Amino acid sequence: MARTKRLLLATALAISLGPAAAGTSPAGADTVVAPFLLQVGSTMPGLPGKAVALAAGPGGTIAAAHTKGVAVWDSGRWTEVSGEAAHKVAWHGDALVALTAKGLLTARRTGAGRWQASTDRLPHHVDAATALLAGGSDVVLVQGERLYRHKSGRNWERERLPGTAVALARAKTGTIAVATTGGLFEQQGRRGWQPVTLAGDTGPWASTAITHLTYDSKGRLWIAGAQGIGVRDGKWRLYDPSRGLPLLGFTALAPGADGDVWLGTSRGAIRFDGEHWEYRQGRRWLPDDAVSAVAVDGKANAYFGTAGAVGLIEARRTTLAQKADVYEQAIDARHKRTPYGFVEGADLERPGDLTKWTQSDSDNDGLWTGMYGAAESFRFAASKDPRARENARKVFEALKFLGDVTQGGSHPAPPGFFARTVRSTADGDPNLKDRPEHDKEKQKGDAYWKISPKRWPTSADGKWYWKSDTSSDELVGHYFFNALYYDLVAKDEAEKNKVAAVITRTTDHFLTHDLSFVDHDGKPTRWGFFNPRELNGNPWRREERGLNSQTMLTFLTIADHVSDDGKYAAAKKKLIDEHGYGMNTLAPKVTPGVGGGNQSDDEMAFMNYYHLLKYEGDPALKRSWARSLYDYWQLEQYELNPLFNFIAGVHLKGATWTDAYGPFDLDPTGPWLTQSVDTLKRFPLNLINWKQTNSGRLDVVNLNRHVRPDADPAKLGMLRSGTVLPVDERVVSHWNHDPYKLDQGSAGTTEDDGASYLLPYWMGRYHEFITEK
Repeated sequence: MARTKRLLLATALAISLGPAAAGTSPAGADTVVAPFLLQVGSTMPGLPGKAVALAAGPGGTIAAAHTKGVAVWDSGRWTEVSGEAAHKVAWHGDALVALTAKGLLTARRTGAGRWQASTDRLPHHVDAATALLAGGSDVVLVQGERLYRHKSGRNWERERLPGTAVALARAKTGTIAVATTGGLFEQQGRRGWQPVTLAGDTGPWASTAITHLTYDSKGRLWIAGAQGIGVRDGKWRLYDPSRGLPLLGFTALAPGADGDVWLGTSRGAIRFDGEHWEYRQGRRWLPDDAVSAVAVDGKANAYFGTAGAVGLIEARRTTLAQKADVYEQAIDARHKRTPYGFVEGADLERPGDLTKWTQSDSDNDGLWTGMYGAAESFRFAASKDPRARENARKVFEALKFLGDVTQGGSHPAPPGFFARTVRSTADGDPNLKDRPEHDKEKQKGDAYWKISPKRWPTSADGKWYWKSDTSSDELVGHYFFNALYYDLVAKDEAEKNKVAAVITRTTDHFLTHDLSFVDHDGKPTRWGFFNPRELNGNPWRREERGLNSQTMLTFLTIADHVSDDGKYAAAKKKLIDEHGYGMNTLAPKVTPGVGGGNQSDDEMAFMNYYHLLKYEGDPALKRSWARSLYDYWQLEQYELNPLFNFIAGVHLKGATWTDAYGPFDLDPTGPWLTQSVDTLKRFPLNLINWKQTNSGRLDVVNLNRHVRPDADPAKLGMLRSGTVLPVDERVVSHWNHDPYKLDQGSAGTTEDDGASYLLPYWMGRYHEFITEK
């Protein structure tokens, strides 16, 4: 019966989340990642006026009709062609044409940066502000129920349309499509207008609801309107929000470079290639969300007229390794603080401006620096790059210093205790802000909050303030990195002994202090309780019981791995045999629903699993830890998190769990490897913390109250397909962010470091989930 229930639950979950992506690699198989196009958003130099129409021309040139004239983007700058306000722009061979109040402007290049323009009178009753324009072998105007073809000189040839025109498009072959109040029609050559029936795979659509038309680079006709978008490819395929369309209310439609299309809306831009949707919103991508015009050049670079400036989303051919190099360079330039090189985000003096920044300490300098060091350890093991070894060595020294600095000074801590972070005493006294009075106020709403007599003691040499009340995630970061450094980087026995001494001094601290992390005041830190009395006997610790049991077993396992002293294995055995820590570890996640708003527990648990399973020598315990990881990953797999996915992939391949009903395969299933690579590909190059607003998207479903009873479900959501939003459509500075939160980010005054990319990337390379051409 239990086996049947498991299968029914898995089937129901698969149905609710939709089919897995095609081409999924099995667990443990590698994915060869070829060079790909990475999108990078920027704001272009300003036009004299607001861009109202854009058109892609020969040689990658872009013509812009704006409120003060016509300009061409070429060779990295705008060249003014006309100073007369324009409404529409198109290309007629090598010439550009534009609708202005004076008529039809035609401009031809006469040399580098020089254009010669002339103007022809428009047909009677044609309004340049509202008429539709198409280029090609001849110039076509549409107004009301009339279509006009521009002939030689000032002559226009006209014909009647089957209804009042709403949208116009022209294919490279010369075929013209018009959407009118009477429906959708096409004309090939000079033959009559033929009605186009919109009967797609989702049933008929109203052709009278079309607002935009275009032909793509493959000659296929695309439509956009009140119901969604569609493409005719032999037969019509129609897409509405139920099939992934993020928004309705289109303001522009333009063909991409390879059969894809871009759409403009008042809330950002959308790219669709027939399979994948990409929503581009916020200053990471656009100068302003109100998009009025779109054009795409032959290299797939997309240009956007917005309520602000003209935006460019560059399609940059790159590799995962090249992306890693960019993040490495940024970390070296802006994200290493103090001579020890603690890695953290940078504060920008002006939003989005990377030329001037400042650095400051954070509550988690040890954790974030440790995760960067873990990335460098995997990098060295995978590439043998001596620069990676040196980076990892510096991280080891930095984290070791966090333990050294607490010894002696104004308020010495017990041996083995390390600080959250440090700051120079030359930068002012942080205790003026972090006072006991402040702690007392915090404790009124948070009984866990610790009142510290001195949150920032000074070091023995008087050069540093060090922050006390170190958290459990800091501990996990230290152990995770040090174990990797010991295994993958330490070059000889002497260096391994040095690393082992750092690991065991903290582990001995726990054994000396009843498995608590004891601060300079002789009391445990806020999150420093790991003993059976608290975890198994204090109801307040119910949420910590499983995770902290797993954490302490991991610390003891790592210490036993690097030491010949049997006391660590003995302490671990006692916790399992006498205090149920093994059973506690089978269920380390008790936070309601998917996550809990702060995914720090998930991040800690997966880093713990990596070494707990790697070093465990008891086959029965190893099966238990694998089952625990499997159950945890069932909840996390929909978060598109390559770090969590790779850890599951490393340790669950070939693993089984046997119960009363027989063996149960624990191998990860589904598209986890494909999704992990996609996340790394889409991880944004621009890590400025711009606001990302996804509430109100039509492809998102809000989480139900029972899934996250601790938060407002209207602010939480996931795609209809069953996963969180792609990484480039939300904010990720670290993997402890809530991926279900729809609106995140700020005003662009911070830049995050790229260690969140580097760690899973190099882990994937080291474990051969990823290879590159």
